[in-house]
Amino acid sequence: MQKKINIIIWVVAICAIMAAAYILYSKNKSEIIIQPPSQQTQELSQSTQNANPVAPDFTLKDLDGNDVKLSDFKGKIVILNFWAVWCKYCLLEMPDFNELNNELGKENDVVILAINSQESPDKVKEYLTSNNIDLKVLLDQDGAVTQTYGITGFPTTFFINKDGNLFTYIPQMTDKKTLLEVIDMMKSQESAQK
Repeated sequence: MQKKINIIIWVVAICAIMAAAYILYSKNKSEIIIQPPSQQTQELSQSTQNANPVAPDFTLKDLDGNDVKLSDFKGKIVILNFWAVWCKYCLLEMPDFNELNNELGKENDVVILAINSQESPDKVKEYLTSNNIDLKVLLDQDGAVTQTYGITGFPTTFFINKDGNLFTYIPQMTDKKTLLEVIDMMKSQESAQK
């Protein structure tokens, strides 16, 4: 009889723990809300009025095994897009980044770096090849850079000004129009400071 009571107590305790975990997960689970570009950029312009901290420097390997250091791009606007192959929203926005990258190829003052977090180079190359994506991809194999930038969800995009300071970020899926609007805001702010 005592054995049955102990089993019942354990079952109830496990159910209570599972229920508590579910409630905590549900409260902390954030829905990705895709806002219209104009609303995104309006919020971004408000957030950029604060002091811009220095972007944490890093060195990562590209898909060819070369070291790429963020500080090597000082003097250019840098767009860091944190993404993963398993992330549906990352894959939906990737063609916009690719299209913008192709257009910006003519300009020399904006660089897009797509930082893939903790996936194998082969998996990343396979995705890029099969989808005709031609971006500068850096591999954050151990997730250290992703953690340094405080990434809690994918995709997340950071904008770094020519001085190497964080300008703003978008913690959700974005599109080409919004990317261009933020670049224009950065260039306008830079012109105003001269």
